Amino acid sequence: MNNQTDLAVGTGCALSRALDTGAALTKPQDIGDTKVVVLPEGYAVHDLEKMLPAPARKRGAFVFRDAASFVAYFKRHQAGSTLYGRIDPPGFIAVFDDHRTDEAGWRDHTASYDCPLSREWKTWQAANQKPLKQAEFAQFIEDNLPDIVEPTGADMLEISRTLEAKKKINFASGIRLSNGQQELTYEEQIEGTASKGKLQIPEIFVLGIPVLEGGPRYKVTARLRYRIDSGALVMWFDLLREHKVLEDAVLAVWKEITDATQTTILNGKPDLSA
Repeated sequence: MNNQTDLAVGTGCALSRALDTGAALTKPQDIGDTKVVVLPEGYAVHDLEKMLPAPARKRGAFVFRDAASFVAYFKRHQAGSTLYGRIDPPGFIAVFDDHRTDEAGWRDHTASYDCPLSREWKTWQAANQKPLKQAEFAQFIEDNLPDIVEPTGADMLEISRTLEAKKKINFASGIRLSNGQQELTYEEQIEGTASKGKLQIPEIFVLGIPVLEGGPRYKVTARLRYRIDSGALVMWFDLLREHKVLEDAVLAVWKEITDATQTTILNGKPDLSA
């Protein structure tokens, strides 16, 4: 066979392979309810959706910082959607192309509101049950004085400044008084003479802070704790049942979203990776 014949045969084989490949690319096969296309090794599928005047369908994961924005977006795409919610950690997810009773959905068009916590809530949570030196505790109280509603700000300011001023004294003991105060006994050296004194601090104080970013303020009760170690005073506070305060805040948003959308919120989190 001469070179021209070999070239013709080779060209014919290549053309045949190209035609076979083209046929494979253009003939989807049905396997059950799913369509598949067999591609030769080394080939790739290119999505040309971007060449269309508009996307073939809605998609995207949208994240909102407040309930009102979440509700507004949900209402724009509400038909056939599903709402999910959870209390701990708090958050809400809307799936606009979710599975239906009789058909599957792509589940890739979503909106979420994760109930971001307020700066005040995070500040007090970070310091909760954390022992601090006397001066450090006094500084913390003074820095966050606007958050304290009981006792008054003036009273707490006086206590914090007294603690700051008496940071070089030796504390001896402490007792709980009948009026709910705690009395600390200390000894102070003044011009070579020992002088004894007493300092009263509240056993309980109350915060008035927002739990969620942009949300209403809630009362949060804190119990003041202390420890005397070799004359040094260490102080901290315990937030009492703060998890119930967070729960109340989230349930209030739960009701707000339910009322605004007239949609039942399912208690849970969808697995959107499946």
